[in-house]
Amino acid sequence: MIALIGSGNVAHWVAERLRHSQEFRIAQVYSRQLEHAQELAAAVGAEAIDDLSRLNPCCDIYLFSVKDDAYRDVLCQIPFRMPVALHTAGTVSQEVFETFAREYGVLYPLQTFSKHTNLSELEVPLCVENNHINESRALTMRLAQTLSDTCHIVCEEQRAVLHLAAVFANNFGNAMASIADDILKANGMDIKMLLPLMRQTLNKLHTLSPAEAQTGPAARSDRTVMEKHLKMLPDEKTRTIYTVISDYIMDNISKKENLPDKQTETAKSN
Repeated sequence: MIALIGSGNVAHWVAERLRHSQEFRIAQVYSRQLEHAQELAAAVGAEAIDDLSRLNPCCDIYLFSVKDDAYRDVLCQIPFRMPVALHTAGTVSQEVFETFAREYGVLYPLQTFSKHTNLSELEVPLCVENNHINESRALTMRLAQTLSDTCHIVCEEQRAVLHLAAVFANNFGNAMASIADDILKANGMDIKMLLPLMRQTLNKLHTLSPAEAQTGPAARSDRTVMEKHLKMLPDEKTRTIYTVISDYIMDNISKKENLPDKQTETAKSN
């Protein structure tokens, strides 16, 4: 049996994936807001609670999906030591459970979750961390493989690096799309016009590295076009973003273009 602590988007994905599991049944769902716990619990036939003193001490796994800064407060309210505790956070150490559970680990879904997403069709690579060497490792892996078809065993440092890289690839990438959306809306156009371009940008990464796939005026060092773009932008903040990213692209390409020459010079000097 599993107690699910949290009722956000990740918790909904977990519930969806375990809905038909024979081995892993969700027995309880906790949320500070009872109506949120009730909504999720009803979908999986579980008990909804908003008081951690009512947490079932007979569960096999306690799976936490709460805000990063809420763990200490939530854990201090649990009136018993848990047998196995897992969390889904990208940057929280598994050691947060050290005094609250006998064994513990992490199941970090490397994906973005939003409301109204079709969770049943979402591809979710799962990063698994568990430093224990007894039965809990096998139990954690069975749960991970039930949740996802793609599981990666990582250490805490690797998980932190993946989370950082994901911020650049996903969160910052989406912020750039938001700027594009604002520019288009201000001129009576729709972001959907860019979707084929955005899909192709991602598709190229199946065969090329991001550096090899880079195109655009900065990649060509076309300062005439870049100056024109800067004049078109409506405020200093977006002009600064445009300039900083363009400079990064030009510097990155310049380094790669000069690398063979530097290697040749080093070889000659040796």
